[in-house]
Amino acid sequence: MDKKIKAVQLKKRIALENIKSLERFQAKYSSDDAKQIPEMLEDLAKHKEEFFTAVSKLEELEDKDEAVEASIMERIDIEERCRKLKSFLRERQPKEEGSLNDTTGLASSTLAFGRPHAPNLRLSKIELPTFDGDHTKWLSFRDRFIAMIDASAELPSIAKLQYLLSSLKGDAAVPFEHTPLTADNYSVTWAALLKRYDNSRLLIREYYRKLHYLLGVQLVCVDKLTHLVDEFTRFVNGLKKLNEPVDSWDTPLSNMLLMKLDRETLLAWEKHSVHFTTDKYKDVIDFVQDRIQILKSTNNFVKDQAASGIKVAGLIRQPGQRRFIANAATSRSAPAASTAHTQQPKCPLECSEDHTLCNCPVFIAKEVQQRRDVVASKRLCWNCLSSNHQVRACKSDYSCRTCPQSNEDNVFLATANIQIKDDYGNTHEARALLDSGSMSNFIA
Repeated sequence: MDKKIKAVQLKKRIALENIKSLERFQAKYSSDDAKQIPEMLEDLAKHKEEFFTAVSKLEELEDKDEAVEASIMERIDIEERCRKLKSFLRERQPKEEGSLNDTTGLASSTLAFGRPHAPNLRLSKIELPTFDGDHTKWLSFRDRFIAMIDASAELPSIAKLQYLLSSLKGDAAVPFEHTPLTADNYSVTWAALLKRYDNSRLLIREYYRKLHYLLGVQLVCVDKLTHLVDEFTRFVNGLKKLNEPVDSWDTPLSNMLLMKLDRETLLAWEKHSVHFTTDKYKDVIDFVQDRIQILKSTNNFVKDQAASGIKVAGLIRQPGQRRFIANAATSRSAPAASTAHTQQPKCPLECSEDHTLCNCPVFIAKEVQQRRDVVASKRLCWNCLSSNHQVRACKSDYSCRTCPQSNEDNVFLATANIQIKDDYGNTHEARALLDSGSMSNFIA
């Protein structure tokens, strides 16, 4: 929670400093500065919005009466200052100048595309790139940020630093939370970021590690298959960007991908490639992508048919009696009486496929802390991830899929870390066993 508060406070401070910069422009204004007013009006609207967005977020995180009262007074003060600034700038705005299209970043202005002399050109909003510390996403962030922000000769260094800090999220933002907003700090911050992440040797290792440990698909599932192919392709393209000889890796890449496919898809590939002399990576990727499209269109067709009922030879087949074609090969037979009444569990992450959270490819791909956040926010059982009960009422036979441990064979007792002194006055750290059934605990 402290990290979230600090991150929002940093955004609030940056917005406030930018508003103060506009007030300094007002104090030192001369008629020669009139050409800057259209951009100043645009910046004022943007910084005001950023400030109030940050304040709203802080009000959610800090709901104490004192903090709320201070926030209200701050809102009133900034609203009045921005209103005076806007009035000042509008009065001195050149009549022949028109305001630019309202955007929320340099990325959506003409300057970012080398068109500083096209004030009437209206462009759609383009979001700035963000980076959360995932090494496999660094190359994309670096190239986009350089093209949109760093390479702009029109943008001052202090503004570049603001855009850089606002683009960093999660673990990547933590080391730069307290970076002062000064022009000199932009080059220092950007250099520190390059030193930490722009290492080709380490990036190659990370891409290959992610490629190797990418989770495979056990049963036919469109979402899992799509996630597998998308991530596999992303990692391979990253290696290619780092000048690895990927084009000559047909055998290792194709076999690595085939080993991660479910049995039905693998069987379909063997039938498709029975006359091929070698396995080509591109052929495997194209085949799996085609299969995904076939499964998607088949599922959609069957769902549409099942929703309205299907008339075959004069009979109406109820929706609950029909299975999806895509999953028929891997579905286990079940009693007819339960088929019509059993409903597949709905994924808490609202995936298009019906599956449990423990089989969700999106959930599995998340980091450990992100998975914990999902379980906490969805109020799921910490043991079996069910939404029907909490952990104290869980009746699952196992508490961990990695190290099966029966709940019936183990009893957890309460303990406490304590400091005890010996006869000579020396302090020792110890762990005390607490008897939860007693009113008092005596230690000898």
